Amino acid sequence: METKASQHKTKIAFVLPSLSAGGAERVLITLMNGLNRAAFTPVSINVISKGSLKSLIAPDIETIDLHQKGVFRSLPALLKALRAQKPDIIVSTMAHMNFTILLLRPFFPHTKFIVREAIVPSYILKAHPFFAPFIKLAYTLLYRKADTIISPSRLIIDEFVKDLRLADANHVLLYNPVDTSFISAKSASAPSSADADGKVHYVAAGRLDFQKGFDRLIEALTTFKPPFEWMLSIYGDGKQKDHLQHLIDQNRLQENIVLKGHTENPWAEYTRADFLLLPSRWEGLPNVALESLACGTPVIASAEAGGIHEIASLSGPESVRIVPDMASFLDIMEILSKPPAGNKSSLLPVNFQKDYIDRQFEEILRK
Repeated sequence: METKASQHKTKIAFVLPSLSAGGAERVLITLMNGLNRAAFTPVSINVISKGSLKSLIAPDIETIDLHQKGVFRSLPALLKALRAQKPDIIVSTMAHMNFTILLLRPFFPHTKFIVREAIVPSYILKAHPFFAPFIKLAYTLLYRKADTIISPSRLIIDEFVKDLRLADANHVLLYNPVDTSFISAKSASAPSSADADGKVHYVAAGRLDFQKGFDRLIEALTTFKPPFEWMLSIYGDGKQKDHLQHLIDQNRLQENIVLKGHTENPWAEYTRADFLLLPSRWEGLPNVALESLACGTPVIASAEAGGIHEIASLSGPESVRIVPDMASFLDIMEILSKPPAGNKSSLLPVNFQKDYIDRQFEEILRK
């Protein structure tokens, strides 16, 4: 029998496109896990169920796996699952998932729809030029049906308002939450630097694709001749893996640059490194930069890396360096000396810490 307290809980269905190791999915899982269970009942609905992120979902959260092969083809299964759950609020993330969810809006007239945009819309339009007119139309027609659009950086909101002519009123800025306690536990065994070899150790991480800019970083490093020994470890997998390895081999950089593949514990690697490199061509709000700062490792980033400017404005003066081009990237890498050995402390501003973001997210849900 339901208690009076349980009857007043707000039921929220979090719809994830997949459980692959993506930043947008991890953000939604972190927000879901952090909800106050006295006021909210979260349910996780996973469209494509395969992936390594399922272990991150809190054990007390009901998880529904739809076992679908694609997001758009999941409409009938999604409709059936949501009708069975009868949520008060539906929350989704990433444009293709948001489009799909908002198509179901007419079937749930009393349910609030919150969509979270993970990246600047211009990136998606550039990445899919053939479908760009249809994507733009979906943005302008479907996003108007959302009660709230959450964006992790002001840059994303500005594009929606200025370029897509969507009203500013239903846009909300909510930075990505970083679970510093979780990261601290994961990186606890890592020493303050990779080893005692005297080298400057750089780390980079993300999908190995054009967006992340690892190709232009490797090409730039062919001329990097600093007065110290150095090493770059790149973590992640993706369609550019063979191309990146070819660039490394072609330029005889095997002694300096290593593709490490996927790792279950990137936070230990950030902690071991001296600097994190972020050469992205596009970003929303780069989680890798936030998590590196939480590990006490400063960041060197390209100016195109989306919300990195907002991160830098809230961080200490030496925590985030932003450069306009790859030549300047190398200049900064050479100028900065290896940090002193010892235990690192977090460089992450409070604005991105999980408890702070949890309170803001719950306020959005209550409104």
